Amino acid sequence: MARNAHPELTQERIVEAATELFTSQGYDKTSMQDIINATGGLSKGAVYHHFRSKEDLFDAVADRLMNTMSETSGKTQTRSKQGTALEQLQSLFSPERAQKRLEAANLMFRKFNPKANPKMIGMEFTSLVDERDDFVDLITQGNQDGSLHVEHVEQAAEILRLLANMWLLPFFRRGTKAELRTRAACFFSIMQSLGIPLQDQGFSDLLASFGTDTKGNKKEKTESEVAI
Repeated sequence: MARNAHPELTQERIVEAATELFTSQGYDKTSMQDIINATGGLSKGAVYHHFRSKEDLFDAVADRLMNTMSETSGKTQTRSKQGTALEQLQSLFSPERAQKRLEAANLMFRKFNPKANPKMIGMEFTSLVDERDDFVDLITQGNQDGSLHVEHVEQAAEILRLLANMWLLPFFRRGTKAELRTRAACFFSIMQSLGIPLQDQGFSDLLASFGTDTKGNKKEKTESEVAI
């Protein structure tokens, strides 16, 4: 069998097909066979050579969307490296930096049922717990520059990573606009109690825009709102 001279092109072809299907019909209604069919001629073996499972492919698509729609990466720990440690953390939760990240995540998760995909949730949780990001170094820096006052650095970094990537965002667990505002308020209170005095500078308003007006019903925009 001839060796694929350009495996990166094949991988991109697979990810493009999966992106179209995941965002149009949802993760739950998309099978690996659907993705194989959408690649336009790739064999099942070729697809599985690059991606062992639908979960792995979903993760690759999420990263692609995040990188495409935002100057930051898909992971919340990406940050500007200018200013104090607190200023660097604060920038992550500014509406300007968070909006595109939330929009990309919404494309992926708006038709995702977490209760039907416990394996996916478990994989995300495990990756966040095991991941070695720069939050530990950043919090240590903050303790040194005086902008943070964190007693348990590694544990605080883990809490920040888990809450910001899984609990705070309204994709693994949806909510009404009011519930998402409350969730944001709790998040900032928890951070402050840990010695990370982040401030809500419009993030809760942004987060609430991804919520529903009532339980289970996201408000549709009126014609006048669309015109604006």
